[in-house]
Amino acid sequence: MNVAKDLTLNEIIRTIDNAKNDQNNICLVCPQNDKDEFASSQLNKSVNFALLKTEGRVSENLPYRLIDHYAVVLCLKGSCKKTVGHYAFAVQPGSLHIIFPGMINTFDEVSEDLQLYMVLFRRDFFADLSVKDRMLENILDSGLDFPPVCNLDDTNFAAVKLLMEQMHGEYARQGLYHTQIIQSMLMQLFYLTGRFLQDSVQRQPMHSSRSHQLTQQFKREVGNHFLTKRTVQEYADMLFVTSKYLSEVVKQETGEPALKLIHKRLYYEALYLLNYSSMSIKEISDFLNFDTPSHFSRFFKQFAGYAPSALKKGAA
Repeated sequence: MNVAKDLTLNEIIRTIDNAKNDQNNICLVCPQNDKDEFASSQLNKSVNFALLKTEGRVSENLPYRLIDHYAVVLCLKGSCKKTVGHYAFAVQPGSLHIIFPGMINTFDEVSEDLQLYMVLFRRDFFADLSVKDRMLENILDSGLDFPPVCNLDDTNFAAVKLLMEQMHGEYARQGLYHTQIIQSMLMQLFYLTGRFLQDSVQRQPMHSSRSHQLTQQFKREVGNHFLTKRTVQEYADMLFVTSKYLSEVVKQETGEPALKLIHKRLYYEALYLLNYSSMSIKEISDFLNFDTPSHFSRFFKQFAGYAPSALKKGAA
């Protein structure tokens, strides 16, 4: 049973507390124990920018969520499968993906040599820029209507990697206006990421079929309403189709029954709360709108193979 909290960080590169910029007020994303395990839920809310490098073990199938941080993630080597929100995709050398605040994320099939650069930032990091950019605001507010991953060619991969390393170098030098320079670099990185993602979408075959569109709509609605709507019929009513038709389409497009996708989203939320929150099992059961804690425990055990109490005991 895997109850590790999150990524193993072999190197915490740099973080900045935007409130104070001197060396004595850097807010590091601190390891939670001597194994350098990093829990995303513990990311200090005063940290507006962080550049991280992960190397080695990553906890598989354990959901995490960045509460109020965006992340741009570049894969240097190794591979894994990643789920971000309702999108699943492969991470491989040269791939770049983005994470928006509040999205549930999971890793699966992680290679031992996986190595990632991760740039995390809060939108407050841009708050004191003298020039407000409407396009930047639109990007930050947009969320995602397409898979948030693209595969870079050698030239673009080298450019993004260099930009991240320049951020690290600029902070290490602690020169005059280093925070403002890093803000400018981060804007450049975010614009490049937006361009790469849009180009990737345009190069992909158009999925204009009704089945694909309906499945994507279904996944979005599950992400928005899984706490209150638990049946295929409820989502079918929202999408103005029959439950039988919705079930057939989702199974055809994803290989999984529609009801399983609803339950899987609920399970990931439960797993996240059990690992990261201080809520009791009863409180989690109530929050997830189960009739009783016993019902919640049975549901959880069907997915995990163990009772939720095992996680709470392991975290104690």
